Amino acid sequence: MTKILPKRGIAQRADRFRLLLTAGALAAATVAVTSASATDFARLNFVGESLVESPRFDIGVVRDNGTVEQADKDGGFDWAVAGATDLVPGKSVATTIPVFNNTSNLKADTNFQIVLRNGDGRVAAGVPNILPFLRFTATDEANKAIFTDVPWDQAKGALGVLGPRWGAVLKQGDQFSPAADGSLKKLNLTIKYVDGPGVENYNGGQTAIAVRFDAVSAAP
Repeated sequence: MTKILPKRGIAQRADRFRLLLTAGALAAATVAVTSASATDFARLNFVGESLVESPRFDIGVVRDNGTVEQADKDGGFDWAVAGATDLVPGKSVATTIPVFNNTSNLKADTNFQIVLRNGDGRVAAGVPNILPFLRFTATDEANKAIFTDVPWDQAKGALGVLGPRWGAVLKQGDQFSPAADGSLKKLNLTIKYVDGPGVENYNGGQTAIAVRFDAVSAAP
């Protein structure tokens, strides 16, 4: 019988979740809440003549109250953005997103990008879409620039490799407990509403966007 062994004994697995953002304007623009949802994908390792599933590959976020969000529900969850009600043309809002590797013994090579909700970022028919006036800046936890002042379709980059937890896997709602160094990274995201020609025509507008995180397993 042929024995199939994956490279380094680990089958590559992927995890994904989306942090949903809505930016809008009445007299001024506001960023409301953010949400996240995830789907986990896993394959089986082939070891000798038997199939063995290694621990679930998973990334998650730490909520502002210090608890774990598995981000595996379609409805997502609320995420407050400080200063959201103060976003007007010429101003910015910022949020920090802690992302952690919730896998005991695999690395998580993690990327992210801004994507459009509803196909084009439009919230509803008749609501002006302010997407052309939004610019995005991202830095890592060391404040190293990942991208600066770019439109949504250029707002993508690598968060980096999250190391294995080398500790207990956390469940939804658990109090987050730090584990091995490098198993958690923070993404700092800034959204600027450009005060450009024609912006006055978008009063009352909104945009529905998302930050999508993709992670692929790697051997430790």
